[in-house]
Amino acid sequence: MKVNQRTSMVIAAALGFFSASVSAADFGVALEWNTNNAEEVLDTMAEQRAAFGELIQKGEVKDMYLVESQLDGKPIQILRFVLEADSEKAVKEKLADLPMYKKELVKISNIKPLGAKWLDNTPINNNYGVTFTWNQNVSSLEMDRVLGIDLQRVISLNQAGVVTSSYLHTQTLRDGQVRPIYLVSMLAKDAQHARELSKQFEAVNLGYATVDVQYLGHKLNMEQLKIK
Repeated sequence: MKVNQRTSMVIAAALGFFSASVSAADFGVALEWNTNNAEEVLDTMAEQRAAFGELIQKGEVKDMYLVESQLDGKPIQILRFVLEADSEKAVKEKLADLPMYKKELVKISNIKPLGAKWLDNTPINNNYGVTFTWNQNVSSLEMDRVLGIDLQRVISLNQAGVVTSSYLHTQTLRDGQVRPIYLVSMLAKDAQHARELSKQFEAVNLGYATVDVQYLGHKLNMEQLKIK
């Protein structure tokens, strides 16, 4: 497959990412309800949106997804989002002053380090997060070769609207090697479909990497949420 100059530069930057020093990273945050009182949640919603909106305006929220849920028999959507912070502790500190956390209406069910965002596209549809993890017995040279192919594929799938976000992170292998890994949000009908889509990647086809799939919800357009 022929690679144009712009794509080559993006791949080179991506492959060099893991050796760069960054002061903050991006963390995926999943929430769950900590109450059965739907009325109190609805009463606090406007205040919560205003406070969370301040994080959006600062550019600290990188992605947002709405997930269908029920509370006391009523359909109330809950958020998953990506937040920029120095650490998991800093994520908790940033969220601690938000109204719903103060009232203990929601709690964090999971925080996942994602690395740093490098691609984005926001169609409105179901998104599934796919995390690629290297197996331990792949040589550095072979990893780099496969990464070159797959990062180009990420770019192509992003341009086609299949991959809606991509993050670069690192993985430390047992022998101490630190290698780049990628995490992508993909449009899919269900988790099985997301797994099938992941087979387009060379690392998966060759058995060099395993994939973990998580439902994210409907992605929101961050630019539309910011005040113009």
